[in-house]
Amino acid sequence: MSRIRAFNAACLLLAVLLVMSACTGRSTTVPTPAMPTVAPTAAPPAATPPPVAPAPTTLPAAATPTPANAVLPAPLYVLDGGQIVRIERDGATRRQITNEAPPAPDALAIVQFDASPVDGTLVYIVQGVGMPPVLVRTAADGGKRTVLLDTMPVAAPLLSSDGATIALRVFEDYERPGKHTPGLYLMPVAGGEPRLILADEPVTDPAVERGDGRGFEAVAWSPDGTKLLVNAFSLSVEICELAIVDVASGAVIYLEAPEPNLVAACTAAAWTPDGKAVYFSVANPGNWFNEPGIWRGDAASGAVSPMTLKPANTLLAYPFVVGDRLYALAAPAPAENPFYSPAADTSEFPVLSYTMGSVALTSGTFTPLRSEAYELQNTLWAPDGSGVVIFESSDPSGVRLLWLPTDGSPGVELYKGTDLYTVRWGKP
Repeated sequence: MSRIRAFNAACLLLAVLLVMSACTGRSTTVPTPAMPTVAPTAAPPAATPPPVAPAPTTLPAAATPTPANAVLPAPLYVLDGGQIVRIERDGATRRQITNEAPPAPDALAIVQFDASPVDGTLVYIVQGVGMPPVLVRTAADGGKRTVLLDTMPVAAPLLSSDGATIALRVFEDYERPGKHTPGLYLMPVAGGEPRLILADEPVTDPAVERGDGRGFEAVAWSPDGTKLLVNAFSLSVEICELAIVDVASGAVIYLEAPEPNLVAACTAAAWTPDGKAVYFSVANPGNWFNEPGIWRGDAASGAVSPMTLKPANTLLAYPFVVGDRLYALAAPAPAENPFYSPAADTSEFPVLSYTMGSVALTSGTFTPLRSEAYELQNTLWAPDGSGVVIFESSDPSGVRLLWLPTDGSPGVELYKGTDLYTVRWGKP
């Protein structure tokens, strides 16, 4: 179903997330205990012009679309075939802005990146073979290339909301064991020595709670920049859960399992604007799909409580909170999903299609916002809630990048390719 899933499985070596991300028919941000060489599935294809946007043109690096032509709320960056491509706000003008050399002819050069919401600064990982990956910083247009770090095995760069700090995962360097402590690090985006804030928890006894060890990878900064939502993945068995790390002290709080058979899995999650809680879906490791509904995790205590939805039994994925509303993608619930029937044939992986909707946090009432349904692999909500970018995977010839406004206006195809991975917003 997914070249993204193939990439994640190669990059992250965590079979649990093939189960848990499959729970919602999508891929998600996942932990990276190692950075193996990743080969592209094909040469990066030419961009496909969107059906409802203006025909693509090539603009000078400094040019931006006029407000009258704006389709997107900000420029968009997509990782395609190991290079970063910038899509301008008109939804049509795009150009490759990096030209990193791959470590081998059949390998991808850039494997992960992030963009600053302050000035569009890019930070990305160039993979190496037989040597540590390289952390690079550039300007928003790809210029002013600077190597920030090439001495440690790092992954998953995540820029803070003020654009000043990068959260990084340092993983075990198997070619140089003992040289670096694996765990969660911070470093200035201007450059400097990474600082360990939370070391991986070693394996002690897999038979006891978290005795199987934990590795940590940041997935979202809190709005005030004082905390990090992280994936806490087992170092010895197939499981992953969400946790919150205090940036100043390194203290970690795990989001509690809502029920004995449910876990706060490493699915997409969203901070509330006040930073007091996160919303996320939960998983039963024995099932392929997430449990219906959405859960709220308290950032201070880790206590988890389900949100009462109307109607009930709705599968929600990719939550995003703006004000008093939670936006999400919704799929049919157990009563309508044949997979949940005891007599269901599970020999083939069933695919769910998702529609856009929102939930009032005060009442739990779910309101559909669009009628179309899509097979999803990933999403990126606009910071203002005006729409969502989705990776749509129903076409076997390639993954489509679509922009879907929340006001119901026509969607726009932004891009199409066979090796599309991460997307990030640039500076508006």
